Amino acid sequence: MANTWKLIDRKKVYDSKFVKVYEDKVELPNGKVLDDYTVIEKPSIVMVVATDENNNVIILNEYKYAAGDTLLSLPAGHKKENEEPGAAAKRELLEETGFSTDEIEEIGILHDYPTKDLHKVFVVRAKNIRKTNETNHEETEIIKYKLVSLDELKQQILNKEWKASSALAAITISGILL
Repeated sequence: MANTWKLIDRKKVYDSKFVKVYEDKVELPNGKVLDDYTVIEKPSIVMVVATDENNNVIILNEYKYAAGDTLLSLPAGHKKENEEPGAAAKRELLEETGFSTDEIEEIGILHDYPTKDLHKVFVVRAKNIRKTNETNHEETEIIKYKLVSLDELKQQILNKEWKASSALAAITISGILL
């Protein structure tokens, strides 16, 4: 028995700049057909795990509307269609923090909710960042950044101060805490 689902039909039921909602008709590996499997698609993003020459990590305190809270996170933002993850990471790092670097490495791809969400989180590692500009936040962004040591980052995680799962996963796959 194959362990993949077969898409029979996809109907877009909602479309906005931030999310698309689809009603899929799918065939399961056992042959059963589901007529109403709902899937969402948000724009894919890049998330940047960035360190300076002293191996301090840049972290954000950012208000997140849907969570209703200010959360610890990493520089991140929408990846434009056909934009390379490294280029998007450089742009987002500069806009949100004013830091830049040419030492960029694509680490991997995360899926936040792979059962129902099509978007991807492209994790990028940036090394030897340096302050080169002022921040350029969007009107919806309330962001403060700071550089923390790897020991401080570990302690924050152990103290359960980090609540954004994709940021935690990005830190993990970057290998900076190994």
